[in-house]
Amino acid sequence: MHLVEHFLYCSSLCIHWVVPSDPSLVIFHVIYLGLGAAMTHTGYEDLLIKDKRRLALGTFYHQLHHRYYEFNYGNQEMPWDRWFGTFHNGTSESTAETPARKKQMYS
Repeated sequence: MHLVEHFLYCSSLCIHWVVPSDPSLVIFHVIYLGLGAAMTHTGYEDLLIKDKRRLALGTFYHQLHHRYYEFNYGNQEMPWDRWFGTFHNGTSESTAETPARKKQMYS
């Protein structure tokens, strides 16, 4: 994560300066931000225990970002990738279009 991106990612903690919060909520927020980013980069979608989904970890959507670095910077819930043309849905059609899209982005 770039330093500026990291700063923006952690800026949600500033809400606790404006809205009075219980210290336990602030601690939970810090842990959620720190561990949340680490868990979504494990390469796995779910933690399975006895063949049952116990914990959602990452998403296929963001794993495509690690394969095609110039695409899928965020998550599916945020529209930024669709708006800025950096969306890759994982289909073979999108994969075939990837080199042309990369060339267009950098020209």
